Amino acid sequence: MALLKLSISTGALALALGCQNDPGFTVQNVAPPTSLDGATEAAIPEDATSPGEVDDSSAIDPAEPLPPLGDGVATLAGSSLAGQIDDRRERARFSNPVNIAVGPDGMIYVADYGNGVIRVVSAAGLAATLVQQHGFSHPYGLVFTADGTLYAQTDANDLGEHTFESGTFWRIDRRYGTATVVLRNVGRPRGLAALPDGRFFYADPEHHTVGILDPVRVRVTDLAGERNVAAFADGEGSRARFSHPYDAVYLDGALIVVDQMNHRLRAVTLDGRVSTFAGTGAIGHGNGDRLGATFNRPQALARDAAGNLFVSDMDNFMVRRVARDGVVSTVAGTGREGYRDGFAATAEFAGLEGLDVAPDDAFLYVADGNRGLGGPSHRVRRVSLARVGPMPTLP
Repeated sequence: MALLKLSISTGALALALGCQNDPGFTVQNVAPPTSLDGATEAAIPEDATSPGEVDDSSAIDPAEPLPPLGDGVATLAGSSLAGQIDDRRERARFSNPVNIAVGPDGMIYVADYGNGVIRVVSAAGLAATLVQQHGFSHPYGLVFTADGTLYAQTDANDLGEHTFESGTFWRIDRRYGTATVVLRNVGRPRGLAALPDGRFFYADPEHHTVGILDPVRVRVTDLAGERNVAAFADGEGSRARFSHPYDAVYLDGALIVVDQMNHRLRAVTLDGRVSTFAGTGAIGHGNGDRLGATFNRPQALARDAAGNLFVSDMDNFMVRRVARDGVVSTVAGTGREGYRDGFAATAEFAGLEGLDVAPDDAFLYVADGNRGLGGPSHRVRRVSLARVGPMPTLP
């Protein structure tokens, strides 16, 4: 096989990632994008992290095999150092990765927020850059629709504007690594969830509303919540209230939505009826029946094929599970902020902003960035769901 250098526009990206043990495979580092003129970055907390230096000396050594990752919690790619380096495992560099979507090809797609790019990581831990182009910056939301199309949300629009109104939806061409605007200036929709008919749901945490985008008709439909009113109320349509609805998954004909600052999960039907799915609203880390469980600023959601839900419980620094039978338990995390791989009961996390489950349900992938606060966490982590081990009882 001829020497293959991987750039952001190559049509052989997925193929190259699948050839990571081929002696002809290498990865070309890509410099971070420059800031866009006119961006109001100081107003956005996530911007506290800036891209780090790019180490052009890094390259894949084909003679060095990728050892298997351990059970429990393991670092798939990235380290404490910010940067943009396409490489393997700990030599790869990210800058505050905030979200993850596992594609139909089994690759892990990462919103690399601080670098303003979309990255791809193989299941073995080899990172590459997929999308890096002028006008595409501050990516957060990621979703694959039913036909396998990848859509992304960015906080900034393609005109260089970065405000709480400039959120933009993009269609991603994975073959060529390009992004095309679908709809700009739709508020700040971050959490995305695919619907069976090709549309996708979005949650707008800054405006406390949820809605649906039809990417074919390019039409947005409000579903529930009242714009700019943060409160709590079950009900229908605009009579329902949220406080920072953040992420969602589709389950049994409805959306399960994280209502972050109400410390609950809510159920939203496709005709806009909202009810409480889990959580009392009190701050805590209590397990048990879903309606009696407690959370502390939950944010990301993922689901497995059986309908079990996984929640990033942000300010508890834990991954929680809401099982199909309605029982809430802790999957990983000590309850302390930090960084530690290994046994799930002693693992520590920092960012926990994005989650997704592998196609075979064997692993949960975690975007463990630094929440835009500048800390030393720029990693993609992996939680083994088959062998997470017993969890301790917390005080």
